[in-house]
Amino acid sequence: MRPELLLPARMASQMLLEPAESILSAAGHMLAIQSQDFTAACYALAQRAGAGVTRAQVDELFNSGKLVRSWTMRGTLHICLPQDLKWLMESTKERTLRAVAPRLRELQIDSNTIEQAGGVIANYLADRDQASRNALFAELNAHGISTSGQRGIHLLMALVQHGLICLGPIPPDAKLAAQDFVLLERWVTEHQKPENPLHELLLRYLGSHGPATLRDAAWYSGQTLTTMKRTASELGTNLVQAGADERGDDYWVVNGSHAEQRLEAPQLRGLPLRLLGGFDEYYLSYANRSPVADEVLRQQIAPGKNGMFLAFWLEHGRAKEVWNAKAAPTDPIGAALHQRYLEFRAVRQPKEA
Repeated sequence: MRPELLLPARMASQMLLEPAESILSAAGHMLAIQSQDFTAACYALAQRAGAGVTRAQVDELFNSGKLVRSWTMRGTLHICLPQDLKWLMESTKERTLRAVAPRLRELQIDSNTIEQAGGVIANYLADRDQASRNALFAELNAHGISTSGQRGIHLLMALVQHGLICLGPIPPDAKLAAQDFVLLERWVTEHQKPENPLHELLLRYLGSHGPATLRDAAWYSGQTLTTMKRTASELGTNLVQAGADERGDDYWVVNGSHAEQRLEAPQLRGLPLRLLGGFDEYYLSYANRSPVADEVLRQQIAPGKNGMFLAFWLEHGRAKEVWNAKAAPTDPIGAALHQRYLEFRAVRQPKEA
């Protein structure tokens, strides 16, 4: 598929052309926003909900339980609506737990250890409602469950996958990324129960990320390509084939979606300038990222191949250059985007008593 078809359709799909009506609408549409970098993920969500959305408004949604953050697909942190969290984890946790099993064995974390840690943390949070990671580590250590050498974070991740805890409110003394842990069943009171979770996952992914291949969907969800092919076949006319990539894999969109509508009126001219934060879904959530960035820029966006993805400027749907926090653009639009991202990344100031 030619770039003048693919890129405008993807930007429309990802709400980078026309924003959602609200932050929660944007979160629901996107299904899950990758969020190893919490502030960049909050910015990504706000960017898809309109120019006037502030970080304080996004923070409030976490504090009120209307947004949650947890390890979901691929054992990676994502932001999603609370009602989507449980079914999303349950549909992907088998492969996630299988992938981390060798590391758990290295850390001498077995099912008995996880069960013991779960009991300690459940009792602790039942009394306190919420607690920081360091507080939970201290409680585990006090009960003879060592958290050294990454044991602590892997125990918490395992308890997330077992549906005990998730990340919820932002404590008053938080700086940039701190969130407290909460008991999932106490914090999230309503759960969506799709009749077929894999159907829901693929429809929501293609509806918010299409045009995309099933290989992209498999990478995003942590499922096998065979599973995604079978799921797509079961969805039948809900999906529409829309060209192919350079390796011959079909691109798919959801019937009636933003992407399908945009494919009928393609143009690269007039696509707005955007500043995308680190780990943005427009770049990261595809197995093949070459449509957005050439090899040189891909190496700059992910330097050192250490799992870090930097912010970059998007012009006409493609990466132009990596963002520099100390170099504000001189044009008014670029300067405003630059300043907004800086405001999202600023350290929170403590609230006055």
